[in-house]
Amino acid sequence: MPVTVSQLAIAPVKGMRLQCTSEIQFGPHGVAGDREFLVIGRDGKLLLTGQTPALLRVEPGWDRVRNLLTLGFPDGDVVQDTPEPGTRATTRTYDGREIPGWIIPGRLSDALSGYLGRPVHLFKRAPEHIGTDDQPVTLMSQASLQALAPEFDGTAPDSRRFRMTITITGTDAWAEHAWRGQKVTIGEVILGVIAPVPRCVVTTRNPESGATDARILHALARLRGNNDITFGVWCDILRPGRIQVGNVVTPRPGS
Repeated sequence: MPVTVSQLAIAPVKGMRLQCTSEIQFGPHGVAGDREFLVIGRDGKLLLTGQTPALLRVEPGWDRVRNLLTLGFPDGDVVQDTPEPGTRATTRTYDGREIPGWIIPGRLSDALSGYLGRPVHLFKRAPEHIGTDDQPVTLMSQASLQALAPEFDGTAPDSRRFRMTITITGTDAWAEHAWRGQKVTIGEVILGVIAPVPRCVVTTRNPESGATDARILHALARLRGNNDITFGVWCDILRPGRIQVGNVVTPRPGS
């Protein structure tokens, strides 16, 4: 049975809900349209999902061709606008890495401020930087997700909890963890598998409501040991190109 891509996802706005897609374009610096926008406070600090779980309740839609961003709020309001860059600014990830870009003035920032109950700005990152916390691409297997099912009364957790770029099927559970240091070819793209991803409390939050409702870290510790609460793998982009759902995934051992 071949290993294939079963799901692709991006987060047009960092911290908000994932947007599933049938195709992803990889550039030299990251995934096109992924974490293209961030939300920052008036002080320039990045709003983190762990501290602002209300972001998970916002449904973003990003049409890069038309340059149109849509934000759907829990009360049913939908705000749509062209995110034209305004003042240059810089924010930082949790580990201090700088991300330069531009504040987006207007309706989108105003709507987010109203929703969160405090002044915030929508922020567009510079294209040569990534909006992800650590590495530009993440990958997990459906089998690894299913391996968690016994910890949750036989039902696998919602895959969106892990906020992964690529989900694959056709492997054994945790097979992707063994690909560390290998190259993986998918469609036109070659990825370099860096390491398994250490998981944080964001995985314990419901991807629809933002409420803490699942002991994911506890489940990983029970399955993999207290010193290995990892799930999925970080990847670097070695050859840019396009990936589609259904593409064959080919790891290259020893490369």
